[in-house]
Amino acid sequence: MSSSSVHTSSNIPDYATPKDVVDGVQVQTFDTAEAPAEHIFSNHAQRGLKMRHLQLIAISGAIGSSVFLSIGSPLTGGPLALLIGVILWSTVVWAISNCLVEMCTLFPVEGGFVYYATRFLDPSLGFSLGWNYFLCQVSLICGEFTSMNVLVAYWAPDLTPAVIISVGLALLLFVQVFNVRVYGETEFWISIGKIFMIFGAFIFTFITMVGGNPKHDKYGFRFWKDPGPFADSSGVDRAQAIWHAVQWAAYGIVGPDYIALAAGEVQNPRRVLPKAFNSTIYRILGFYVGGAFFAGINAPSNDPSLLGSTGAAKSPYIINMDRLGIPILPSILVAGLLISLFSSTSSMAFAASRTLYLLGLEGHAPRIVTRTNKYGLPYVCVLITLALGCLSFMALGSGSATVLSWLINLTAATQMITWISIAASYLRFRAGMRAHGLGNEFLPARGYFQPWSAWWALFWAPFALIFSGYYIFAPGTFTVPDFMFTYAAVFIFIVLSIGWKINMVLRYGQKWFGIRANEMDFTTGVAEMEEMTAIAEEKWRTEKKSRLDKIVDHIF
Repeated sequence: MSSSSVHTSSNIPDYATPKDVVDGVQVQTFDTAEAPAEHIFSNHAQRGLKMRHLQLIAISGAIGSSVFLSIGSPLTGGPLALLIGVILWSTVVWAISNCLVEMCTLFPVEGGFVYYATRFLDPSLGFSLGWNYFLCQVSLICGEFTSMNVLVAYWAPDLTPAVIISVGLALLLFVQVFNVRVYGETEFWISIGKIFMIFGAFIFTFITMVGGNPKHDKYGFRFWKDPGPFADSSGVDRAQAIWHAVQWAAYGIVGPDYIALAAGEVQNPRRVLPKAFNSTIYRILGFYVGGAFFAGINAPSNDPSLLGSTGAAKSPYIINMDRLGIPILPSILVAGLLISLFSSTSSMAFAASRTLYLLGLEGHAPRIVTRTNKYGLPYVCVLITLALGCLSFMALGSGSATVLSWLINLTAATQMITWISIAASYLRFRAGMRAHGLGNEFLPARGYFQPWSAWWALFWAPFALIFSGYYIFAPGTFTVPDFMFTYAAVFIFIVLSIGWKINMVLRYGQKWFGIRANEMDFTTGVAEMEEMTAIAEEKWRTEKKSRLDKIVDHIF
């Protein structure tokens, strides 16, 4: 891939040239003759993920049990409160995607947003963010296995949790430890099943609401009228119901972070990543906003099962199936949820292992974690992640279950810290570009409404974090455990950041306050990425494709 002109700004690296447009995707090209000798791709894992893998990995991370099960909790505030809260937070997640698309397409590396915090904010923040996110994902793996036990109890209440946990860990080992394409293919096919499951739930709702059910009950939007769009009549209670929905969405809506973490293992990232990030809005609208809307149709906000049940019985869809006397479908939904939970757990294991791998590459973890197998997969990181997943066995004891609950709740604020770090990294990234005289033409892809998207996320993420435990401070309700469960992740992040900064200042004379905009590095690794892109584009043009391949490429 050749270029015909150069940038006019003298501050732009002299090997950078304008973008070409290939099939509607802008691909920036470079002459690598004067590229820096050092680069950030020397330790990269082999790139085995294609567009269809990445798109479905993003979908897999987006469709978890929350869309079917835990969504019943914010529904108790009323269907309109749930819908407003989900829509509000969806704009924040979309804003985060708009930040990541620019950084990830320029620097598609292992660790994604953790690497960007190190490169554009401060190495100490990258260190603490990486470990915080790793511990969060490991804890969530334990939480998902616990959820699996609750779901299996729908069929076999006497089955010991050890069976489910052991089978789940064994399957994770097979999917994660050999070749990234095994993970990619597994997520691809399971995610297709998830898509059918969620849209099947939507179709079920439509058919039954117009009378297609054993009772021929044309219930329509009955529950929006009685008990109504809000569970309470006062303005304060309605605001709290909306905020409850925002809190659910803040910890339930994911996706862009998984795409960023997978960027270092994607074939032809300059072509694939913009499409994957730009489709985030459709995943949010289809799965979360759609899920919130249809959940409010299936069950009234004052249904006793929403207020008091646990597990599958709390799902608005199962509540409706039982109310209408529909057999078999609840069991089919529970089976689909189990597969969905395993898929989500697999995505968490992928995210945790790749985060640990980046920490090793950056010198923030023992070097042994950077070992890879012949396929370029960081198997040591995978094994450590799965070993920590054995903490799920704590669910076997009644006393240890409390410890497990503490471990999971401890990381409740981590997602907010991640969003804050991504937005802040992006704003510093753009400040660095301005300081180096780099314009928008330097970027392989652009996000929407920037920098306002970043500022929108940087306002709401801290706001959600600070007020996530507002109820704790009501008169007579404060308890130390509740406070710790809600905010401990913040203190862990701060302690890790300060501790690592002191270590780097004392040992290596690092500066105390971050990276200056004019000192940011916008050359290392870029030229090599462009060379890789040129090779990948040539392969994409010349590679023979079957009719099925062409159909898949068109869809994904």
